[in-house]
Amino acid sequence: MNTFWCGIPGCSFTFRNGSDHLSHLVSDHGYACTASPAISRSISHTSSPSTATGPSAPPVDEEEESPTVIFQDPTQEHDIYISYCESNCRGGAAFVSRYHDPNMIAAHLSKTFKPWVASVCLGPAPSGDFYQDRALYLQKVKVFIPLISPEFSANDQCKMEYQFALNSLKKPVLPVIIAPGKINGTIDSYIAQEGRVPFRLDGAITDDAEFNEKMGYLTQAVKALINSVTTDRESHRLQQLSLHETGETSSGPVVGRLPSYEQVLSMERAKIGQDIQERVPKVGDHVIAHWLKHSYFTATIVRFLKESMRFEIRWDDQDESGRYPDITMVALDKVPERWEVSVGARVFFPQGRYTGQEGVRTGGGRFHEGEITRTEAVSGGRLRCYGHHLKGERDGKWVTYKDYAYEFCCFLDEIRVAPNPYDVLHAYSGSN
Repeated sequence: MNTFWCGIPGCSFTFRNGSDHLSHLVSDHGYACTASPAISRSISHTSSPSTATGPSAPPVDEEEESPTVIFQDPTQEHDIYISYCESNCRGGAAFVSRYHDPNMIAAHLSKTFKPWVASVCLGPAPSGDFYQDRALYLQKVKVFIPLISPEFSANDQCKMEYQFALNSLKKPVLPVIIAPGKINGTIDSYIAQEGRVPFRLDGAITDDAEFNEKMGYLTQAVKALINSVTTDRESHRLQQLSLHETGETSSGPVVGRLPSYEQVLSMERAKIGQDIQERVPKVGDHVIAHWLKHSYFTATIVRFLKESMRFEIRWDDQDESGRYPDITMVALDKVPERWEVSVGARVFFPQGRYTGQEGVRTGGGRFHEGEITRTEAVSGGRLRCYGHHLKGERDGKWVTYKDYAYEFCCFLDEIRVAPNPYDVLHAYSGSN
C-alpha cells in the first residue's frame, strides 16, 4: 500500500510557467513541493507494508524532522492522498498544537499505509508542473483525506483539490477537521455532498496517549474506507460475471474474458475521464473569458497553450486584444450543475452591456467574477443564485459602468463556472 501527502515546511516551489494567477494560488495555499534538484534523495522500500500500529503506536516526537513528501511512481495506484494547508503546520500562522499539526497526522498514518520513505522532499516533480503532477497523483489514490481547518476552507488551491477528488475523480473522501473555527460554505457543501461524518481532531488533546488513541480510530476508519473501494470494484467484477454468463455486459455482447481487477479500474477511469471532458473547454467551444480589468465576454476557443496554462480565444465582438486568458478565467458557455454553485463558489455572472465601436468591435453583454452567498429553489424547479462581486476598484476593476451593483441575483441558467485547473490538465494530458 502507498501513501501520498502534501504540504511540506521548509521546501520551496518554483512554478515553471507564466501564469501569475496560478502561481498566486500555489503560494497562497502554502504547498511546498520541490526545491533544488541537486540535493534530491529518497529511500525505496520494496518489502511488504508494515502492519497496523493501532492506538498504542507512539506519535512522532516533535523534535524529529518533519515528515515530507516523496514523488512516487504515478503509474502505480496509492492508498491515500492527504491534503492540507501549511499554515496549520508548526511555524505556520494558524498552528494549533503538535497534536493538530498535519505533519504529525500524516506521519502517523504513514506508519500503516506506506512502503516508501522520504527523509526530505528535495527534487523536481515528475513533469516539473505543479498542477499536472497533482492531477496524476490524485487519479492514482483510493481515498482522499482533507485535513480541514478555517484556513484550508478559505484557500482556493485546497478547494480546487477537494473538488477535483470528490466531483471529478469520484474518490471516496474522509474529511478530518483539525482546527476549530468557521468552515467555508464550499467545503461544508462538499462534506454534505459526500454524506460522510467528518472525523474530528479539532478538540483539545492533552497528551500522547490521547493523540495515539484518536489516531488509532482514524487509522481504522481509513482502512475501512480503503477496503470499501476494493469491495466495490470486486462487486463490479461479479456483476460483469453475471452478465458474462448471459452473453451480455453493460456495454454490449461479451468479447473475450471476464475483466480483471486492473481492467475494471481502467474502465472506471475511462468513464471519469469522459465526464471530465464534458466540463472542459475544447477547441471550437463557446466560452465566457477574461479580457482586461476583471471583465468577461463571450468568445470561442482556438487552442490550449499547455506551457503557459492559457487558452487562445477569438472574441465574438472581433476585438483583437486580450486573447490569451488564464485557464482559471475561462468558462464553458453552458449551464453548470447545481453542486458547482454552492455557497462560496466562484462564478461568472451577467451584469450590464456595452456598445460597439465601428471598425474595432461589436457590442454585447458583460460578465463578472462573483461569489455565491446563497441559493434558493423557486417555482418551476429553477434555482435562484445570490452573491456579490469578487473584484472591486482596488483590484483595478472598472466599477463605473451602467447597471453596476455590488450584489447580484440571477438564475442558475445565467451563471457560468470555470473548470478546475486539474480538470483542464486531465482533459489535455496528451497536449503539447
